[in-house]
Amino acid sequence: MSEEFPNSDRRQKGKHQMRIRIHYLINTKFQLAFAARFVIIITLISAFIGFQLYAIVWPVVSRFVPEQTMTFITHQIIFRGILFLSLAALLILVIAIVISHRVAGPIFSMNRTIDRIVRGEKVEFIRLRKNDELKGLAEKINGLISIIKELKEPPSTGNSPDK
Repeated sequence: MSEEFPNSDRRQKGKHQMRIRIHYLINTKFQLAFAARFVIIITLISAFIGFQLYAIVWPVVSRFVPEQTMTFITHQIIFRGILFLSLAALLILVIAIVISHRVAGPIFSMNRTIDRIVRGEKVEFIRLRKNDELKGLAEKINGLISIIKELKEPPSTGNSPDK
């Protein structure tokens, strides 16, 4: 495990180190709440669109199809609708967790860095992955780290003439 990201593995790739994500749930409560909201919204929109299509097409189809076939078609529509929505919800859940990881990872890193600053420990600059969010905030925290490092440096005893 990496010290920088507890749920990642570091592999050497040429001159650069590459972080491999092992676990996408860094802040479980935040990420699952985000994913659940995302799934609910998309599922409701999909169900609404499906119902609208059903309401528009069904009256026309029911005039031309025998009653016994209509019962079979109704069961197929309901079964396939539930199956599709379930699979779509699962896929959306996975996508939402991956997207939320791009926010939760930087928040985790920034919190850890700020905690180290508060404890007076030596800190390194925050480095985020290419697709991570909150890069502007990380840059501002890195600016603060630079200022703190400058303030902690002892004054140089160079050859400056005293007047």
